[in-house]
Amino acid sequence: MAKRRRNFKRNSLKAGLPPGALVLIGNQREEPVTIELIDYSEDSYAEVEIADVEDLKESLLTSTVSWVNINGIHNTDAIGAIGKVYGIHNLVLEDILNTDHRPKVEPFEDYVFFTMKMMWYNKNDELEHEQISIVFGKPYVLCFQEVKGDIFDPIRQRIRENSGLIRKKGTDYLVYRLIDSVVDNYFAIIERIDERVENLEIAIIEETEEDLTREIQHLKREIITLKRALLPLREAVSGLEKRVSELIDPDNEKYFRDVYDHLIQIADNLETNREVLSGLMDLQMANMSNRMNQVMKVLTVIASLFIPLTFIAGIYGMNFEYMPELHWKYGYFAVWGLMLLIFAAMLIFFRRKKWF
Repeated sequence: MAKRRRNFKRNSLKAGLPPGALVLIGNQREEPVTIELIDYSEDSYAEVEIADVEDLKESLLTSTVSWVNINGIHNTDAIGAIGKVYGIHNLVLEDILNTDHRPKVEPFEDYVFFTMKMMWYNKNDELEHEQISIVFGKPYVLCFQEVKGDIFDPIRQRIRENSGLIRKKGTDYLVYRLIDSVVDNYFAIIERIDERVENLEIAIIEETEEDLTREIQHLKREIITLKRALLPLREAVSGLEKRVSELIDPDNEKYFRDVYDHLIQIADNLETNREVLSGLMDLQMANMSNRMNQVMKVLTVIASLFIPLTFIAGIYGMNFEYMPELHWKYGYFAVWGLMLLIFAAMLIFFRRKKWF
């Protein structure tokens, strides 16, 4: 609930501003925005760090593929300047600066805008996510990230080594590789969730004393977070597969179709785990109820054993003068013997009934 209030508060910053106003909706960071350019073709390769946004204009004049990676979106002036260089509409820049935006694909005349969520588990085993926004045209691919550091290093390495098809293909294939890397990382998350669900199932079936309700609920929240990112991403990839723009080569449709199939597989796995967790929650509640019933049964048996003893003690605790047993020489021992006999008889009876 607290997180929803924070999101509402951040989005309220745009209230009253005109459409396309460049306002960051996300975490304000102190580190500077850095721009990395990888320019390549089948026969050439260059990798530089851009200090001045105006230097990016040269990437529009070449016939090579220019992959521009922008690390950090907290400097709205820099994002606006990049948008001017590549002719990106302010509404697209507004979506890039909104880190709560749902994944989508949006084609324009000269470029395509695509956004998605990159997710991973941190060292504290907590699920984190970062928005990745991609704008690609014929000669360039712009990749906007919230922070520096990603899962794209294998792609960079393949470009450097001229390995595989990446340097023989155009910008749409590079976009496919970026999306595919993000989707592949979801499989690692799914494997971790599968492992945790399996451990929970074993613990609940073995009826451990530990209360696992919080862990089950936490996992269900993680699955909801993943589904909120995956389902719209599946729709967006479907749009690329169906060639929402002429910038996508028909020969590359099969690659996007493969990513789409992976997303269906991940979504099915999440739905299965969600149903298993719902069943585990019911089983956990049933186990807790059974344990409580066992405790109540033991307490009831103990109370039942002492009821007749309390009755006898109550009778002889009355202060009447004429009670024959009070003056009998063996009265105390006889009452003790009667109480022990009743206790033993009831204990044997309950044991034969298997009440404990």
